[in-house]
Amino acid sequence: MTTFDYDLAFSRNSGITSITEQQRLKNATFAIAGMGGVGGDYLITLARAGVGNFKISDFDDFELGNFNRQYGATLSSIGRKKMDVMRDLALDINPDAQIQTYGDGINASNVDDFLQGVDVFIDAVEFFEIAAHKLIIDACMKRGIPAIFGVPLGFGVGVLIYTSNGMAFDDYFDLDYSAPVEHQVLKMSLGCAPAGFHLKYLDPSSIDLAKRKAPSIASGCKLATGIVITQAILALLHPNELKSLPHYTCYDARLNRLKKGYLWLGNKNPIQKLKFYLARKMLGI
Repeated sequence: MTTFDYDLAFSRNSGITSITEQQRLKNATFAIAGMGGVGGDYLITLARAGVGNFKISDFDDFELGNFNRQYGATLSSIGRKKMDVMRDLALDINPDAQIQTYGDGINASNVDDFLQGVDVFIDAVEFFEIAAHKLIIDACMKRGIPAIFGVPLGFGVGVLIYTSNGMAFDDYFDLDYSAPVEHQVLKMSLGCAPAGFHLKYLDPSSIDLAKRKAPSIASGCKLATGIVITQAILALLHPNELKSLPHYTCYDARLNRLKKGYLWLGNKNPIQKLKFYLARKMLGI
């Protein structure tokens, strides 16, 4: 049986990371909430970067409907906890890694423990769980923990970065929590990808926000992983390079279009308000 050697396993990172930076990755703790569409891939990619410590959460099981996009979804994993499957896969890459698990998800009773000692948080919570996003992001900003959030959209992705120097969750998204949930989700999605590249080819009939239904494809999830994990590593090694809210990044691989923008006032921006009105009409909500 091959003996695990950390330095050899991650030696090809050298030249992209210095010896000192690789040691920081080894000693760092990254927290990831959600092990589904993108979260599992985030964990594996960070494990292959040589990150040595994780806190991960998920309460869901793998099912057949996850096969088109989720890293750990296979015939042998159906019915198993996503968190357990992904933990085992990560430990098969780095058996020396320390992985703390939260099988009930993250809530007000455990968010403090979840974020204790964390260097970087990555938000992979189910998109429709707005309260959970807000809870963890607010807690990160209170503690000065950088948080990275990427949303796969068609063949593209929208990426937001929260830091204590940027806009807060509520200030940016401007959600009306008394409104129907589909209105809240729509407004949040518009804030995640102000460029809206995916709308040029996405079939509106495939979207039913009231039923928590929206299309997603593996290549979009993989694209999100590449950009989000790059930003997460920068948050640890080169935090001065981060551009937090209201800055955003949108890239669509099908259209080969990139936009790095600054959304003045977030969703309170007049153009965003117009987009929200038009999107509601398009979706009939």
